[in-house]
Amino acid sequence: MLRALNNSAAGIDAHAKKVDAIAHNIANINTVGYKKQTVSFAELYARQIAQPGLPVNPRPGNQRPVMEGSGVKVAATQRDWQQGPVVETGRNLDFAIQGQGFFEVQLPDGSFAYTRSGIFTRDETGWLVTPQGYPLTAPFELHPDVQELVVSPQGMVTAKNTNGEIEELGFWPLYSFTNPGGLKAIGENLYVPTETSGELWEGMPGEADLGTIRQGYLENANVFLAEEMAGLIEAQRAYQINSRALQTADEMWSMANNLKR
Repeated sequence: MLRALNNSAAGIDAHAKKVDAIAHNIANINTVGYKKQTVSFAELYARQIAQPGLPVNPRPGNQRPVMEGSGVKVAATQRDWQQGPVVETGRNLDFAIQGQGFFEVQLPDGSFAYTRSGIFTRDETGWLVTPQGYPLTAPFELHPDVQELVVSPQGMVTAKNTNGEIEELGFWPLYSFTNPGGLKAIGENLYVPTETSGELWEGMPGEADLGTIRQGYLENANVFLAEEMAGLIEAQRAYQINSRALQTADEMWSMANNLKR
């Protein structure tokens, strides 16, 4: 009976975490560049109880060992890096990555972080910055004479000055990792590398499996409400069934304890 209580409690805890992840996805359905979280489960240790020395034998004609499970656990919470919908905004300083890759920004402590959110503004020094004020590391600067910025899908940056002349400012590289699933989310649509994220490489858009840059567009979250609601209902039902199993095991235990009364 204790095993049933433990198994049910493990199921309740695991599916509660799945509900938490789904709720987080739904909360960020309008967050630009957000990548949804997925939860995977794993069976806990299963013990063989039919073995020499134990008074339990396999059923007649069935030589398979009798196993006793220990429940379930959350094996991993992973990011789904599938491309989100790219929508047109018409804003000159909005950018989306069509395909793989990240924008690189510099944090206040001098370290670097990576993002799929392409909402930028121009600060007083002429650099493109995120809404939080983190500067983009792309090697070009918008001097005061720049009236209009143009970025090609392959990352070539040009600008029209106050005299109507077109001048080249440089190239805008993208960045990628061997294992993006190993990146650590630090909030504000930012990720930082870890030991499991693998090698970082820099490249031009459209080359080496990197995506292209689309100016005047943003990538929405890859969260689809219908899928999340279906997953939420499934997790809720599993939570309820585990709760019912816990209640049933408790009632049976109570009945066994009251047999002599």
